[in-house]
Amino acid sequence: MAQAGRITTTADNPFIISNPSLAFANLAGVTGKGLMDQDRKSLEDIFRGRIHIADRTLPRCNVLFVYCQLEASGRVSGASFTFRDLIKGAGAHIAVIASEIQPALLSNPEFGKSLQAKTDWRANMVITLNRNGRHFGVFFRRLFADMHAGTTMPMAWVKLAPQGPNQPHDIPGTICLMEAGHIAFGPKSSES
Repeated sequence: MAQAGRITTTADNPFIISNPSLAFANLAGVTGKGLMDQDRKSLEDIFRGRIHIADRTLPRCNVLFVYCQLEASGRVSGASFTFRDLIKGAGAHIAVIASEIQPALLSNPEFGKSLQAKTDWRANMVITLNRNGRHFGVFFRRLFADMHAGTTMPMAWVKLAPQGPNQPHDIPGTICLMEAGHIAFGPKSSES
């Protein structure tokens, strides 16, 4: 079992987020803006007007997409804060590094430690290795649609990206850390 905030979640007792909001935070300049525009088009009708673009301040949200490069420490390149700091600051329970990280970062032991570092804020985190073109937006659109239909994030993730040696070719390459566990979207709210 994992925790979403202070609530222990299971597939039968998920953390339900009613009317979830999505925020985009571009810390990667022009490259990030192009990716953000693509992702916004893919997801705008799923979040039905509950999309925020971070400019000078990070908006509160349930789902956070960040466009940036990461350092081995987990710090956002060129900033004094970490990816985990951004997640907690936004109050997000789902966070996606939506720009591809550098492949060499994966073999860096310091980066591995930063991914495993637990904090007082739990979120399901996705680190993107390969967006795989338009398949990135399609994948997250399907994931969030399944979550709106009541399927929890881990269950929807495994359905779309079965774990094992034979991965579908129409999904992005990612690492997903389900620290908050079973989260779904729906009409019933268990947010505090």
